[in-house]
Amino acid sequence: MFETLNNIDTELFYLINHHHCTVMDYVMWFFSSKWSWMLAMVLAYLFTLLRHQEDRRLWWLPIAAMGLCFLFADQTSNWIKDSVCRLRPCWALDDVVMFHTKKGGQYGFVSSHAANAFALVAFFWFRYRKKSKTNWVAVGLLAWAVITCYSRPYLGKHYPGDVVCGALLGILMGYMVHLIASWIEKKLQQRETKK
Repeated sequence: MFETLNNIDTELFYLINHHHCTVMDYVMWFFSSKWSWMLAMVLAYLFTLLRHQEDRRLWWLPIAAMGLCFLFADQTSNWIKDSVCRLRPCWALDDVVMFHTKKGGQYGFVSSHAANAFALVAFFWFRYRKKSKTNWVAVGLLAWAVITCYSRPYLGKHYPGDVVCGALLGILMGYMVHLIASWIEKKLQQRETKK
């Protein structure tokens, strides 16, 4: 069973990793870089400030929650990597195409990029889904997260299975942070009404 799944994962990896073109190389490299993350965080931060124009007292809560998303997703994914010890494809396979990237750490299951990106997406989706007809920020972040995830096997850093499991972990972490933030918000609002 595991051998079959591993074979399918390896075939999918080669399918993605061996189809390169110059433009896509730079696009995928950008989406895996810190610049992409900084841009996504700035946009999420600006959106959060705009959403809290009416109630400026709680503007800090979603910002702190975004930090918790990264903390939980990143630390959990790193713990899983060290527990499972599945080699990254760039360490385990021959003929891996890499573009402007180094091999990095040996273990890749689950992808921290995927976990962090989808934790942020899930948090925004659950937090703002009822406050507007279409949660455009969550949709934009989802597109960013999907491209970021695709960039990981494209650049030779992860198997597709690493990315899918990382995304699922991120969704769970984002939902947990949403529940924590909602609980804190409710407690703070109750305290305000008692004054």
